[in-house]
Parts: sequence; structure tokens; C-alpha cells
Amino acid sequence: MSLETGNQLQTSGSQRGETTTAVEKNGVMSSETGNQAQQETLSGSMAHSANLLRTGLGVLLFVAWGILTTLWVASIVHSVANGHIMAIVTAASTIALLVLLCAMEGLEVSVVDRWQALWPGHPPSYLAAWLAARQLFVALVVTAATLLANQSVIVVPGTSVQITNSFVLSVFDLTWTTLTVLWFAQIFPKQLGATNPDRYLGALQGLLFPIVEFVRRLGISQPGEWAADVVEHWLDWPASPGEAHGLSLAAIWRQLRKRHQSGAHAVDGNQSEGS
Repeated sequence: MSLETGNQLQTSGSQRGETTTAVEKNGVMSSETGNQAQQETLSGSMAHSANLLRTGLGVLLFVAWGILTTLWVASIVHSVANGHIMAIVTAASTIALLVLLCAMEGLEVSVVDRWQALWPGHPPSYLAAWLAARQLFVALVVTAATLLANQSVIVVPGTSVQITNSFVLSVFDLTWTTLTVLWFAQIFPKQLGATNPDRYLGALQGLLFPIVEFVRRLGISQPGEWAADVVEHWLDWPASPGEAHGLSLAAIWRQLRKRHQSGAHAVDGNQSEGS
């Protein structure tokens, strides 16, 4: 009986030990789960705060742009009312150039996505040359729009306040032009072109392709290509050893000067005639 009682006590002690170990393990797991939940909650709170800050800044900038646009329009009306008819001409030219840039930016995204269907059989160097020619409109429009949007006086509507300080006018022009180009001539059209490139090309291909093709044939982008050749040779700037999967924008731009090295000019010309 004593031996059996001792065995039972030993067995009971072992079971209690196992129970204690299981409880400790459950406690550790519960602690880890609690820490993970706290970390997820903290990360979610930080992300929510960051989104609120980002949204608040976006709203603030948009309101500021709206105020600047109101001042810009009021200043143009004031100039025209005072006999400066060219003010409306320069304003209309600014808007027209921004619309052109808007169309060209969305066109770039659409063409990069659909270039093999647009020019079947053409090498990537053809696309690279087309993209280089399109860059002319970015440089031209941004520069021209900044100059044309310049106002000699800023009028606050409903008051007699007129701002003529050159520094303030420069800051005004820079801020308004930057925000307008960024939002409505860059991000907005690129999003449209990326979302539905076929519809974008269907609407604007016939109008814009001949313009870009004319610039491409003129070779306006060549000095930039030559400068890249010289600087890359001077800096010993070899191509990256690993090529990205697919045809990225970087891979397309790398094709730009290959057309000169491999005689792709003749290939492009023959294929253009054939198409």
C-alpha cells in the first residue's frame, strides 16, 4: 500500500508539473500574442496619423492653389480692364500649353504600355527615340508656361490691394505654376493613361503622334544623347549587369543610343516605310 501510495503521489506530482508547464507556455504565448497585438495597434495608429497628416497637407495645398488661381484670374481681368489686351492672350496661351503638356504626359504612359501593338516589329530603340522626342514638349511647355503665367501685378479681388514686389511675384508664379503642372499636367493625365491606355490612345493618337514624329525626325534630342555618351565614358559608367524583367523605362532609355551603334536608323526607316 505504501508503495502504491508513493507511486500515486509521484504521478500526481508529475501531472501538476505538466499542468504548470502548460500554463506557463500558455502564458508566454498569450504574452507574445498581446505584444503582437499592441505592435499592430501601434502601427495602425501611426499609419492612420500619417494618412491624416498627408490628407491634411493635401487639402491645405489645394486650398492654397485655389486662392492663388483666384488671384491669378483676378489679376488678368484687372490688366485687361486697364487696356492690357495681351494679358488675356498670354493667359490663354498658358492654358493651351498646359493642356498640351497634359495630353503628352498621359500619352507617354499609354505608349510605353502599348508600344509593341502600336509599332509591331520595331526594336526598342524606336520607342526610345520617340520618348526622347516627346521630352521636348515637357521642357518647352514648363518653361513657356512659367514665363507666360508671370503677372506684373497681383490684385486681391474685392479690395484695393495690389502687389508689385518682384520677389513676391516670383514666388507666386513659381508656386502656382509648380502646383498646376504637377497635379493637372503630370499626375492626372498619367493616371488616365495608365488606367485605360487603349482609350487614351484612341482619343489622342491621331492628333499628337504626327507632332512627336516630326520632332523625332528633326533630331532635336541628339545633343542630349551625345552629352550622355561623353559623361558616361568620362565617369566609366557601364550598364548595370542585371537586366530588369520585361521592358522597364530604364531599359527603354538605354536603347536610345544603341540605335546609333547598331545602325538601327536604317532599320527604323525601312520598317517605317513598310508600315
